[in-house]
Amino acid sequence: MTSRRVFMIGILLLAVMALPAMAQDNAAEPAAAAPTAANLNLGIIGAAFAIGVAAAGGAVGQAKAVSSACSAMARNPGAAANVRFALILGLALIESLVLYALLIAARGAGLF
Repeated sequence: MTSRRVFMIGILLLAVMALPAMAQDNAAEPAAAAPTAANLNLGIIGAAFAIGVAAAGGAVGQAKAVSSACSAMARNPGAAANVRFALILGLALIESLVLYALLIAARGAGLF
């Protein structure tokens, strides 16, 4: 076997052996304890990070789309209507991805 195949099989076996450890429930945790390092809800921090990355990526994507559309309309004014339609459609799709990230982040934070 090649070393890559052995490595992949080892990683797979390690992941399979770790599954029972990840499935255990922590029943000893107190219900109304003050937030400590042991029972801190990291979902909210992860959600904030996720929505920040999604918003930054969406902003960069929208900036590149608008920039390219402006230069395309300046080079070919006859195709401005088609470029404008494609731009608005693309911006709507980019914004929908950011909204999906917001919903996923809210779900990860346990808001619903």
